Amino acid sequence: MKKIKVIKPLAKTAVRKKVAAYCRVSMESERLMHSLSAQISYYSEFIQNNPDWEYAGVYADKFISGTSTKKRAEFQRLIEDCDNGKVDIILCKSISRFARNTVDLLETIRHLKDIGVEVRFEKENINSLSESGELMLTLLASFAQEESISISENCKWGIRRRYQNGIGGVRNKVVFGYRYDGEKYVIFPEEAKVIKYIFKRYLDGLGYRSIADEIKGSGIEYVAVKYILSNEIYAGDRVLQKVFVTDPISKRKIKNRGELPKYLIQDCHEAIIDRETFDKVQAEIKRRAAIPTITAFTHKIKCMVCGRYYTRRAYKNYIKWFCRKKKTDKRNSIYFDEEQLKNISSWVLEIDEFNPDIFEEKIKIIKADMQGNLTFVFYDGSVKEWVNLVPLRNEYSNYEECFKDKIKCSCCGEFYHRKKLCNKNIYWYCIGKRRQVSKHKKHSCSYNESYIANISAYILGLENFEEDVFNKTIEFITVAESGDLHFTFKDGREKIWRKL
Repeated sequence: MKKIKVIKPLAKTAVRKKVAAYCRVSMESERLMHSLSAQISYYSEFIQNNPDWEYAGVYADKFISGTSTKKRAEFQRLIEDCDNGKVDIILCKSISRFARNTVDLLETIRHLKDIGVEVRFEKENINSLSESGELMLTLLASFAQEESISISENCKWGIRRRYQNGIGGVRNKVVFGYRYDGEKYVIFPEEAKVIKYIFKRYLDGLGYRSIADEIKGSGIEYVAVKYILSNEIYAGDRVLQKVFVTDPISKRKIKNRGELPKYLIQDCHEAIIDRETFDKVQAEIKRRAAIPTITAFTHKIKCMVCGRYYTRRAYKNYIKWFCRKKKTDKRNSIYFDEEQLKNISSWVLEIDEFNPDIFEEKIKIIKADMQGNLTFVFYDGSVKEWVNLVPLRNEYSNYEECFKDKIKCSCCGEFYHRKKLCNKNIYWYCIGKRRQVSKHKKHSCSYNESYIANISAYILGLENFEEDVFNKTIEFITVAESGDLHFTFKDGREKIWRKL
């Protein structure tokens, strides 16, 4: 008889779990650094001494608060490695070391739970994958968050007491014109010359923008000039508690507009600007602010929805006119650039260049509707309308085949190309400008696809754009150097849409 030997299957080798640890200290001190080093050593040895575990490293964040996970680089790296399957178990000393923000903690724990990663908290003896784990984590994280808020309030109280005694730490180590030497601000001569020049030119009568244009080489822009002229630091003083933190979780700083007291410390460092000059500049700033800005369009543009006059607001590169009530009404009524208003008014008045005297003499009121159409009412009773063809919002359109090889640039002769942006806006632009064709002018215009469709409908006398009518009627569109659109019809006619 044949002898049959049974071969038993080999026992399966248990898969070793990949284990990592997370440590964090929030403040910079020798004691806490020693604590962090001790934690790293402890967890490294603890993990490597367990035969069932595979060492996946220790992730440690130094001198970062636990109220948010966004700025913790090592924490983010740990979560990324978990997502990539490099970690199965995370060890942490306590919940407060992992996160003090309840929302962040639970979101992270739930995410790790979904991908099968376990978190163990040594102090609280909690396992995130256990049935009671999440409930316990919610309760204990809430306590940790409240503790953080309590610590924050105690710190604020201490800081404000120091402010009352005229003691305040320096946050900005480098202020234009000064350098901080560890005890006080010390004048930086080259930059101090620029500061003195700014104050002098303002008292000479120049505005913020004009001064910024004169000192372009210094790197100081319009907004910085305004800030410098009102900053008491240049007179040798400091105001404490200009801003404050709303809460320890978001850490959002807001400008102190009277919610809390401010504290003025005088003559705490050497001044760049003498007291008399500084006071004169502050008085001049107040005087100019009190002067109302009156232009030809003041009390001339009226909203047809609410009946209010449009408001003027100056920005860095442009001035706009808008209906202030549209924000509270949540309307889509558009604003107008002041230069655009001047060009439209010149077109309505049939003059080459905007003249405020002619405008005020002839135009009684301008009525603006929600679509941005303007109705000019003359003093003699006549009326003239300007139709706004710019879409009020991003509109989805698909006229690629319709406009392809139909729009060309007058500068280089190249046809316009189509580009879809991430916000679903579609633009047509000159490819010659992109290729930097030598004969191309830099200021060639790009156009929104819906805008071109609206202009084409207007030129063709249609209420809405129709592709069939456009293809049968229009030969091509030429974009002039000025941005005007020249429509050439198939029967030889031409119509021009002026870019105002």
